[in-house]
Amino acid sequence: MNISQCLQVAGLAVASLLTIGTLSPTTAATFDDAEVNGNNFIAVAAPYGDNKHQLLIIEQLSNRRPCWSETGSNPVTVEPLLLKFDFTGICGRSTDSNGYSLRMSGEDLGLDYLLRIVERNGELVLVGTPRVNRSAGEVEIGSTQGMTNGFAKIILNPGWRFTRRTYQGKSLGHIYLTTDSSAPVASQSNTPPRNLPSSQPSFSSPPPVPSSPPERELIFTKPGDDSTAPSIGVPSTPVPSSPSTPERQIPVFVVPTN
Repeated sequence: MNISQCLQVAGLAVASLLTIGTLSPTTAATFDDAEVNGNNFIAVAAPYGDNKHQLLIIEQLSNRRPCWSETGSNPVTVEPLLLKFDFTGICGRSTDSNGYSLRMSGEDLGLDYLLRIVERNGELVLVGTPRVNRSAGEVEIGSTQGMTNGFAKIILNPGWRFTRRTYQGKSLGHIYLTTDSSAPVASQSNTPPRNLPSSQPSFSSPPPVPSSPPERELIFTKPGDDSTAPSIGVPSTPVPSSPSTPERQIPVFVVPTN
């Protein structure tokens, strides 16, 4: 192999690494989706651990053998037949976020929402829980419409469907739980921010002076002087009398109202 061929091989290797980098989660917005036949898919609440369930999505790739069977109602019991044979090329199975994610209003939300199954109101409910911004609220996708400890079919809510992830027109194995509705908007708190106490004194404005109740003035006159009744709220400033009338001495007492 000559030097020119070596350089070409090295260039292809670098290009491959760059291509892998473009498929990293940070560029998930570049993924598109394609419609699929929903009858070839089923969302299952699969038991694990101590009375817990997780999401399992099964896909029928070919008609050589059925991948699952359904019986009953409320809930619909599922038997995962693919566990009884080598399902390579016959069935597809997605068991975690590497195989499925949430897509809303054309946006890949695999990094924003975690798909999980919770027990609620006597049934198993498939919800999307925000990974970071918890104020955005959960997204309810479907439910088993009944309670069981075994495998149960998750019936998707109206408006939800299965789609397949695509990249530059090429179909991938990743499955979306898709709706045309928009993702919830994070709620904003109406509580005003609290001012933290500062160790430094504030010189912006002096502290307010506590207001005191207004003072009430009582004026008493000596008996026999005249028939004027005592008055309330008379200013304490003396009013000059006319020259023809001799000035009287009136004692003034200031009494607080409280």
